[in-house]
Amino acid sequence: MSIKLQPLTKKQLTEIVECYATAFPDWEIINGQVFARAFGPICQLVGIETLRSGAYRPWAGIRAIAIPDVRMLHQFLDVKHRQILLRQHPVMWKNVVAAMEEQFRPLIRKPLDLREIKGLCEQEARATTNDLCMLAILNAYLGERELAVSYCEQMEKVEPPTLAPRLDWERRHLEFGRQLRRAVEGGDERQFFDTALKPT
Repeated sequence: MSIKLQPLTKKQLTEIVECYATAFPDWEIINGQVFARAFGPICQLVGIETLRSGAYRPWAGIRAIAIPDVRMLHQFLDVKHRQILLRQHPVMWKNVVAAMEEQFRPLIRKPLDLREIKGLCEQEARATTNDLCMLAILNAYLGERELAVSYCEQMEKVEPPTLAPRLDWERRHLEFGRQLRRAVEGGDERQFFDTALKPT
């Protein structure tokens, strides 16, 4: 007889997230399964993803607040802590938190440092509108105007797909890059960010 695997119920996930919330008291909970903290134009996320096997998987990453579909530094934990079954949770969750503290970058127990984040993103960056937009945002916010403009220019040169139209999110990245470039070239990047980062 085969055992039917079932994903976690909403109630089970809520209980797991509430457990992890004790380790993230200063972070905001979003959509019931993501912990978030922000500094400047960047939001760091730590989430709990449910799997069809009935396990859950922690992940981390950063996103740009002004254009939330720009994301980088997506990470999972090592194999030992990557997938946790419900029955393992009570004895494993504290070890999982310790693994998060050790492995996730930027470090979740240190204040967010935009120069560190910029360096991490530079190491990972590819020639995509997503990655170039993130680097443009970070450099503009840090006052690195020439680099910010350069990344905006590089975004314009990213080749569109050959077999399909450019995706909506790529078009959003390009338009945001154009607006950011105009603001930086006009010396108005701080005003641009003040407007772009206001809650809607």
